[in-house]
Amino acid sequence: MMRAICQIYLLVMYSLLISSCRFDTSPWEYSVDCDTLNLDVNLNWLAKIENTNKEQPHFSIAVIGDPGLFPGDLELTIKKINQINKVDFILLLGDLTELGVKQEYEWTCKAISHSNKPILSVIGNHDALSYGREIWLNTIGPYDYSFTYKNTKFIAYNDNKYEFADVPDKEWLQKEAALETDEIRHHTIGMSHIEPWWDIDFTFTDELKAFGFDLMLHAHSHKFSYWYKPSVKLPHLITADTIDIKYSIVNFTPANISVEQCEPECIPITASNW
Repeated sequence: MMRAICQIYLLVMYSLLISSCRFDTSPWEYSVDCDTLNLDVNLNWLAKIENTNKEQPHFSIAVIGDPGLFPGDLELTIKKINQINKVDFILLLGDLTELGVKQEYEWTCKAISHSNKPILSVIGNHDALSYGREIWLNTIGPYDYSFTYKNTKFIAYNDNKYEFADVPDKEWLQKEAALETDEIRHHTIGMSHIEPWWDIDFTFTDELKAFGFDLMLHAHSHKFSYWYKPSVKLPHLITADTIDIKYSIVNFTPANISVEQCEPECIPITASNW
């Protein structure tokens, strides 16, 4: 009898102990505890900023990319950009993770939770590894999307040929870049993780120029570059990774676009032939 009571006691204590412990879920889970990366959340935030500053036609954005290996440096970069009052929002151009797993997405989410500005993201090739594609759709939003801010249209597209077939969607890009009836638009900006693949698609930058794009923004190379094809002259800005606080600033007025390279202090740069 005494033995049975002891067994019951031990079973109850074990159950209480187990129920009080917090176990990390598998890294292969799809569900990520994060709303700071969510596209709709950030677009709603951006709309409020635009409404507050709607009388001011000029604005600036920060462009960052490839923070996946070093979320600590991403956090430092975000805190640096927080101090730049002229920056209205941030573009995060892919490779938020290294292996596309749940824990990495949550590390990135924690790092950018320090941002005092909206962050709009584009999927990178590393983000699509493992269950990354499902996590991206469930946590962040669609791979291709667009939004307009102060009469400048931003068009985000998936160009990760490592992990996806039939990308980019050129028909969609052409449709998104086209002007609507009576639309007032100062600039059309494209953004993807990877710049055009010259060994696969030799004329993609030509097509983008024909669609009406004025500037293309990318990451992936882990170093700064700003170039255009001489026969086309559509500028492509590639921002460096965020290691040691590196980012780019793009400044917009109704008539002009200018670019700065920051590591961490910013200097103006000019596109060159590539």
